[in-house]
Amino acid sequence: MKDYPFENIMHYIFGLGTGEYARVGVHQSVASLIEIVNRENRVSDLMRLYVEPYEDGESFHSFSGPVVNYDEYL
Repeated sequence: MKDYPFENIMHYIFGLGTGEYARVGVHQSVASLIEIVNRENRVSDLMRLYVEPYEDGESFHSFSGPVVNYDEYL
């Protein structure tokens, strides 16, 4: 796992040991999350240039939306 701080988000990139990788972004606030969701440049679109597509032509086979730790914000 490697840490990649960017703006106010910590990105973690995990090598899955299969030649594939997973990225997790940890936002420091809900405002940070909303700012990223509303911007025009999606991380997946930026990363698509650097990944080898699967046999079905898809660049990514998995994506999940945000998870919010409500205990931190209530």
